[in-house]
Amino acid sequence: CINMIQGNKKDIAMILPYVSVNLQKALQYVSETDFSALENGEYEIDGRNVFARVNTYATEKKADRRPEKHNKYIDVQFVATGSETIWYTSLDEHCVETENKAEAEDVIFYADPHEKNCAVLNTGDFAIFFPWELHRPNCANGCLGEEKSENVKKVVVKVKA
Repeated sequence: CINMIQGNKKDIAMILPYVSVNLQKALQYVSETDFSALENGEYEIDGRNVFARVNTYATEKKADRRPEKHNKYIDVQFVATGSETIWYTSLDEHCVETENKAEAEDVIFYADPHEKNCAVLNTGDFAIFFPWELHRPNCANGCLGEEKSENVKKVVVKVKA
């Protein structure tokens, strides 16, 4: 069961009528915010129900990133500048938990589930990941093989599930 939603900032208005109120708030924030002037950090949109984390980094090889999931929050991952690949798969009985920080940080890490699905997010693209989906963000582009690192500015809007 893979339900990841992917799109571009310019198409957010079409999605809004079909998602929850909190997801609407997150997508409107992505749609209406000029991230070029926004510093790295955390920004509250609706208290701890909807908040954003802005970060800049260089993407890494898939093998150097860990698959993760969240119990309490849905992730809206938006690439403000750059390009990255996010690998993903549904959580199932074959997924092996390696580190559980669910209580303190709402993140659980997993061993390599050999994901077959990936989304390449370029400037202006977003992907939404639900609590039943493992995702491996911040990967160098490489759905088709070669992994080329790139500098990225990304916004992750956390939406209370």
